[in-house]
Amino acid sequence: MSILKRLLILLPLMVFGLVLQAQQLTISGKVTDASGETLPGVSIQVKGTQMGTVTDVTGKYTLQAGSDAVLIFSFIGMKSQEVALAGRTTLNVRLEPLATQLDEVVVVGYGSTKKMDLTGSVTTIKSDKIANQSVANIGQALQGKVAGVQVTQSGAPGSSPIIRIRGLGTVNSSADPLYVVDGVLTNDISFLSPTDIESTTILKDASASAIYGIRASNGVIIINTRRSKSTEPTMTYQGYVGFQNTVNQLQLANNSQYIELVNQKNQLQADAQGNTYDPLNPADFPVNTNWYDEIMRSGAFTQNHDIGFSGGSGKSLYYFGVGYYQQEGLLNNQDYQRLNLRSTLDMQTKEYLKIGYSATLSGFKTTDAPSAFYQAYTTPPVFAPKQNDTTFTDPTPLGLGNFPNPAATMYYYNSNSNGLRLVGNVYAEINFLKHFQFRSSYGTDLGYARNRSYSPYYQVSPTQTDTSRTLSRAWTYNYKGVWDNTLTFENTFGDHRVKAMAGMAAQEERGLGLNGSNNGVMDYGDQSLYLGLGGEDGKSVGDWGYKKTALSYFGRVNYSFRDRYLFTGTLRYDGSSVFPVNDRWDLFPSVGLGWIITGEKFMANQKIFDFLKLRASWGVNGNNNIPANVYKLTIAQGGELSTAFGQGGNVVIAEGANITSAVPPTLKWEKLNEIDIAIEGMSFNNKLSYEVDFYSRTTKDAIFPLTLSATAGTSGSYLTNNADIRNTGVEFTLGWTDSIGQLAYSLNLNYALNHNEVVALAPGTIGIYGGNLPVGGFFSTYTELGEPIGYYYGRNVIGIFQTQEEVENYVNSQGEMLQPAAKPGDFKYEDVDGNGVIDNKDRVNMGSAIPTSSLGFSASLAYKGFDFSFDLYARWGNKIYNAKRAQRLGNENYDLDFYENHWTGAGSTNENPSADLTGDNMLPNTWYIEDGSFLKVRSIQLGYSLPASLTNKIGMNRMRFYVNAANPFTLFGYNGFTPEIASSSATSQGIDLNVYPMSATYTFGVNVTL
Repeated sequence: MSILKRLLILLPLMVFGLVLQAQQLTISGKVTDASGETLPGVSIQVKGTQMGTVTDVTGKYTLQAGSDAVLIFSFIGMKSQEVALAGRTTLNVRLEPLATQLDEVVVVGYGSTKKMDLTGSVTTIKSDKIANQSVANIGQALQGKVAGVQVTQSGAPGSSPIIRIRGLGTVNSSADPLYVVDGVLTNDISFLSPTDIESTTILKDASASAIYGIRASNGVIIINTRRSKSTEPTMTYQGYVGFQNTVNQLQLANNSQYIELVNQKNQLQADAQGNTYDPLNPADFPVNTNWYDEIMRSGAFTQNHDIGFSGGSGKSLYYFGVGYYQQEGLLNNQDYQRLNLRSTLDMQTKEYLKIGYSATLSGFKTTDAPSAFYQAYTTPPVFAPKQNDTTFTDPTPLGLGNFPNPAATMYYYNSNSNGLRLVGNVYAEINFLKHFQFRSSYGTDLGYARNRSYSPYYQVSPTQTDTSRTLSRAWTYNYKGVWDNTLTFENTFGDHRVKAMAGMAAQEERGLGLNGSNNGVMDYGDQSLYLGLGGEDGKSVGDWGYKKTALSYFGRVNYSFRDRYLFTGTLRYDGSSVFPVNDRWDLFPSVGLGWIITGEKFMANQKIFDFLKLRASWGVNGNNNIPANVYKLTIAQGGELSTAFGQGGNVVIAEGANITSAVPPTLKWEKLNEIDIAIEGMSFNNKLSYEVDFYSRTTKDAIFPLTLSATAGTSGSYLTNNADIRNTGVEFTLGWTDSIGQLAYSLNLNYALNHNEVVALAPGTIGIYGGNLPVGGFFSTYTELGEPIGYYYGRNVIGIFQTQEEVENYVNSQGEMLQPAAKPGDFKYEDVDGNGVIDNKDRVNMGSAIPTSSLGFSASLAYKGFDFSFDLYARWGNKIYNAKRAQRLGNENYDLDFYENHWTGAGSTNENPSADLTGDNMLPNTWYIEDGSFLKVRSIQLGYSLPASLTNKIGMNRMRFYVNAANPFTLFGYNGFTPEIASSSATSQGIDLNVYPMSATYTFGVNVTL
């Protein structure tokens, strides 16, 4: 046996002998909290051994330990302490509160609470978790950060993402969450600079969001902006500059490949008709133009600068900030700019009275661009953008069809928009009788926007021409106001903690719009672009307006017994003007229960859980975000009514009127019923955190359009309550925070699974068609009982016809051809119902655009002055309808993937069609459906903070430099720019016809605090 092995065997024996030699003492003492109160159930362990005990009901303990032992004192909600005995036999210890996630104060509707006391599904994202990301909107930064919150981004500059919380539960009402910014209710946060945000809280379940009643069925996102916390004067600067490039640019067929495909298509059509075809000579088309390159730019510039001043004097605290953001678009000449002014003031004017305000004034300006991506995809690559410096090329003489010149489309497009928005809140708080607080606040969201579009005189081709010199102007005004009043009582009675709140809210929302146009307006610069400077014959004008009001009464009770048993009850009574008089009021209750299991005596000696809570909740929310006055009958004046009386035939002519809309006989609230059950906890000295949520949320009486019959006196449909929609799912969150020496690190993972289904339809209700495609007018989606909202609906492709013989042999039981118009290379469709005829009854569910799963992962490290962060986001279980491939009238171009894989003759492929995608090949079918899964690197950031010894010498508190890459890589298999297809329409999701590409953004930034 080697010497090393002998030493390894003897080493434990030697250590054991040293332990036995240590003097054993009887140790006793008492453990208290910071206020001197004794703590029962404190765990006391001899470090390095399994020996230990717990304190009794008086906080006292006794145990045996060696004279040189170290004792570890630990208790839920307290900082663990390690104390060396050093020969002492009496040891009293005072434990300090542990500032963990459990102690964080979480903002909830009309108040706040500790995270430990929550009984609903609530997630808070602090500003440092999303800091310095190069995004225009805080919604973009939330992608992948919260389980169950699906964020679909658009690459357009200044655009807002589509956010869905726990699935899609409505068809015709808005599915967007409610935003509450410093107490102001709003539908859009594009005005807000992400650097102005202190925290973002997401109320996901009905129990947590029920306090907002009629606005909360799609979830609530509460945003608190930065305010001063100290009277010390402080100035901060946060800024970055960078550039954007297109990622995953779709590759198109080049000139020779295009001509080859056109020849194949035309030859197939000629053979089917018994004609001859003289193929095009590729040598006659030497020009090769990539139209994406012609309409897009690389290195689009972006920048952001925010300066903030905070401080105070006496009992007043102030904050004032200025911010500027600019983002150039990927399309040529496209640009978005935003300027923000922000101010807050909080004054403790009396011991019992506090008043203050917050206000954000935001102005934006955009240079717009046309949606030219589909045009660039379809236009043949065989002609140059220009004949010379002043003349755009007319592609018509090439004989390929009437195609636009995308470069000319971009050049002649002249549209810009600008607007101003004020979002603010004033409040007063009165504290009285020790335990009461009355708060009154008024918030407003006031904005206007205007647009000017001008089409100059131009003639590029017979179909790309405009000689009318049309000028259009549009102006909109919006106002939202809400007056909130709440009375809060909070007190502790022995083992009982109670916090009760009652309140009322009055809301009003108005909108006005005016638009006009005129022809014959000459362009001598901006000073000449006015409607009054045009002709007299082309003038037109229109306007619109709406008004909504709501009145609400609400209350909430939070109760805790021994900090173990939790109860939250909420009740809200809402009335809204958008519904008929007899259906305007309804009640929205919720209940939440929580049990802190680790507070029980039987958990005192276990070492696995530092904190463990079981919670369950049920609640009902409403959705009044539907068009105003949908129950009002509208009538158009005009026309004449002629009636003949008597034998003389006297005719009376009177002015007539026509009914232009139908109204529902009744219209009730959409109501969301949700059940949520969750377990959450912390382990390993609070380093590991975890949470699992199970939910089932059902939208009752969802508003569907009901199609009218031809005898109804008017066309179209009206809205009515006739469906139930259910989303069920699981959410999982896991986090680990620790340090190794001077290296601090954090890992976070979240996963969400969701199933969407229409679970009930009123008797006689037919499904809803959607996803109307412009070429052919085909409907590509359908919504019906037992299926997801807006699933893709079309023919099932079972192969490709290889020969004419195969076409002729594809027959029914009577020997009749099932696809008599087909030819080799065409899609072979399944006779699903087996009736011997292939028609619309053979359409099938081709998949859904709604993802079933999403995952987010983030990691951060800090070592001395360096910091590094990394974010991933993945989504799967959804499909995309590649409509740009299907929308064809003639000789449109193809993408490179199609060229490399298309059918070229018998036996070449049984999966992909020939170059002829016209006729029945354009019908919505399974070949156009592609996998929408993707994995994206959302952000990579590396920063360095100068040491304090250096910043203090130059008069700064802090200076940090960083570089950031946003969306640098996305892995996916879809044949398009991006698998993120943003659409606000529930029945037209995931249809790629003109999608704006995503960009990778690279920035360099600086953060300074003075």
